[in-house]
Amino acid sequence: MFKPNKYLNFWVKLIIGLVVIAFVGWKIYQMMKSESYKGPFETQFTWQLITVVLVLMVVNWSIETVKWKALMQTLKPLTFKEAFASVLAGISTGIITPNRLGNFIGRTMLLEKEIKTKATLLTFLSNLSQFVPTVFFGCLGLLAITTNYQSQPQLIIFCSGILLLILALVLYMHPKHANRKPFNYLFTSKIIEAINFIEQTPAQIKLSLLGLSALRYLVFLAQYVLLLLLFEQNQGVFVLVVNVSMVYLLMTIIPGLLFGKLFVREAAGLLVLGQIGVPDAVILATGFILWLINIGVPSLVGTIFLFRKK
Repeated sequence: MFKPNKYLNFWVKLIIGLVVIAFVGWKIYQMMKSESYKGPFETQFTWQLITVVLVLMVVNWSIETVKWKALMQTLKPLTFKEAFASVLAGISTGIITPNRLGNFIGRTMLLEKEIKTKATLLTFLSNLSQFVPTVFFGCLGLLAITTNYQSQPQLIIFCSGILLLILALVLYMHPKHANRKPFNYLFTSKIIEAINFIEQTPAQIKLSLLGLSALRYLVFLAQYVLLLLLFEQNQGVFVLVVNVSMVYLLMTIIPGLLFGKLFVREAAGLLVLGQIGVPDAVILATGFILWLINIGVPSLVGTIFLFRKK
């Protein structure tokens, strides 16, 4: 049974987070009032764009649900509804952990005790499958920028990204390569057992996860670009897509502390989108709205699932 007193730390962090979010939202509102650009509710296709972004939120987490359902097939077949509840519960617990690594807590909380350990490992595999396309498309975006400006630092970052991508792909498809000298001296018997379990996941499932992760990446990339268009940013769709892919690449590299990388996206956005003339207030507002839609609202729904658990 779910014990509220056991999760006091969770609620303290959540309440503090909501206060911080309210404060940031108020500061963004003040910044927007002081800026000279057109507001998001004055554009020609405002409600059409908002509707599409909200629909894509459902698509986003539905794709993640399909991924989770496919992974759990070997442990415990789940219905789409059960898998969806697990995914949303994972958002709730992941929101208060660095880089959302705590999403396994919510996902496995709704499962039987005897399969929780293996399900946790599958959660990490799902996270890694999302990491690969993020780095891949980020490198493509960086390549496009490098081609335009011939920047040596960007070339170095691009080459480093390619190496990181190759390493991630190798470990994703064959994690057994990590269990070699000298690294295996650092591993406990449980870690070695976990590596062997992930190694046994069929390659067909792993490849299908990569495809679904790439599709999901394109969904939240589109959300970001649409929100920028909502703020009347006319740099061109291609330019926005390329630079947003860079934002997500930096988000992947920069560690986040709490609340699903809230503020990390904004920092990366200020660094990248600011270079193409997007106002700071637009970057902050866009990142915050995207977080609210994709993480904030689903995490509240996920909390309901957690407390309905008997």
